[in-house]
Amino acid sequence: LARFFFFSMIGRSTYFSTKMMSLNNIYLFSTILSAFRTCGGVQPFSVSKILELKERLDGSGISSFYNEHSEIAVDEYSDVQELYLEQRLDHFASRPDVEPFSFSQRYFYTDRFIHDTAKNLRGARGNSQNESSSFFNSGDKPVPTYALICVGGEGPSLDKSVLTNSVHCSGDMLETAKILYNERHANVHLFALEHRYYGKSYPSFGDGISPVVNENLVYLSSRQALADLAHFVEYVRDDYDIADNVPFVTFGGSYPGMLAAWSRLKYPHLIAAAVSNSAPIEVILDFTEYKNVVAKDLSNTIVGGSQQCLDIVEEGHKEIADTLQNGGEEGIESVASLFNLCDGADSLRDEKSLRAFLGDGVVFLDVQSNDPSCDDELCNISKFCDFVTEESVRFGSTPMNVLGKLSKKMSSGECKDISWEAMISFLSSPEAIAEGTRSWLWQTCTEVGFYQTCEVDSACPYGKGFHNIDADMEICERAFGINENLVKENVNDTLNYYGGWSIQGSKILATNGDIDPWSAMSYSNSGRHESDGNELDSYWSIGASHHFWTHEMKDTDGLGVMATRSFIYNWVLSVLDEESGLNFDSSSVSTNDFLSME
Repeated sequence: LARFFFFSMIGRSTYFSTKMMSLNNIYLFSTILSAFRTCGGVQPFSVSKILELKERLDGSGISSFYNEHSEIAVDEYSDVQELYLEQRLDHFASRPDVEPFSFSQRYFYTDRFIHDTAKNLRGARGNSQNESSSFFNSGDKPVPTYALICVGGEGPSLDKSVLTNSVHCSGDMLETAKILYNERHANVHLFALEHRYYGKSYPSFGDGISPVVNENLVYLSSRQALADLAHFVEYVRDDYDIADNVPFVTFGGSYPGMLAAWSRLKYPHLIAAAVSNSAPIEVILDFTEYKNVVAKDLSNTIVGGSQQCLDIVEEGHKEIADTLQNGGEEGIESVASLFNLCDGADSLRDEKSLRAFLGDGVVFLDVQSNDPSCDDELCNISKFCDFVTEESVRFGSTPMNVLGKLSKKMSSGECKDISWEAMISFLSSPEAIAEGTRSWLWQTCTEVGFYQTCEVDSACPYGKGFHNIDADMEICERAFGINENLVKENVNDTLNYYGGWSIQGSKILATNGDIDPWSAMSYSNSGRHESDGNELDSYWSIGASHHFWTHEMKDTDGLGVMATRSFIYNWVLSVLDEESGLNFDSSSVSTNDFLSME
């Protein structure tokens, strides 16, 4: 996150540095729940997408849903261990009177990049003593030891693939570890820590009591998650016999990228450095900029967009709005039929459902996860734009009819549910524990906002003026009893606590793709590299979407993505050299080095 609410979370092939669910029946919920998930880190959700999730749960139940997403082939990840540690439920309580006092938090570990000599030495010494040095001596050659942590976040469960081949930390952290191991002959401990209240890391409050009812969600926050991470570092240092001078580096993308940066900011004595990918650290209530970037992407020729494509999407929404407002009953019936709405014209007679339908896009376009090399039909910006322009030019379809045909094609003939009230009912229930939906929604209302509106004076390509902040505030009020004023105070408090673009940390690398709508609130977009003496290192990836470079490496990855990985490795290498006091003569890793790696 890497898929939620009217909010959704989060280079250039050259860089600048200041120092060095495809568910077929839920449309509306998917647009409204557009917040960042661990990518695919946070991904746009509208009402219909949320209702698709509900329908899927209705058919299989929550338990089977989780099993489906967590079962993996054991032999494929045989070197990865799935483990648990006990965490305090409330790290900030003045006295331990909270019941339950603790919960089991899941983490993953592999010693894949620990050399046999180090494993043997550790085994001979046992786990009761701490290593006396951050490296073992092999002859006269220093062999440094490092610990890298993939920080978990919002969204579906992690599994063992997180330390093998997933979208989370594969292209950056795992490849960096591989290079350190092979090129530097270093020992590298690899960890991944699941976020509290996601996956299998929910507290237990007794039989039949859901952890996501309002009174039990009060222990879910980024501050508690960072305290979890701090305790985790102390725990694994002892449990894995890791010396005090071994540096820990955090990695994350989207919200976990925010946590990675904040872990270095708040616990610099425990975290030596952080790689913060596609992290919108400037939290904001009314995130109009998200859809402004979507409009820019639709016209971006680098990723297959065009001005004609953007015009068709914009004009199509204008035509639909005009038909609904001025076409009478016949107009309402025609739009309902064109988009195969589940409740027919009645769904459009409900003002809130209609506003969400238009304000978040009558078709679902996941720009933030754009993959130039994907194979499926309509799976990226280029294929989306090719379809709409061909329909318009070749067949002479009106923009509204183009979008109608596209919508039916995307839903494979299934009707589209846009019921606002059905979405609210689902989000307000414990059933929304699925895929961390209710947990992330809580965090948007209590901490980060990021509500992706479509205002009249914006560049939003959808129904301008149909999605304003009032809709999101209603969801917080009805789902959690948190009113608009409190939501605003919560977001402002988070901004002040961590600093936003004025973050005062060091040894934090911010990487962002210029296609990613979340980049609008990223450090890379802050301008501080030009004017502030305390700026962080920053890197832009041209043509790249939401932390695309953290995904598993593929032959189809573009040079921009490979260059981003190369920059991350060299940055981490520099920081680790500084931390360890070691100075290797090996040259920097280039983009070609990454292209040639197996």
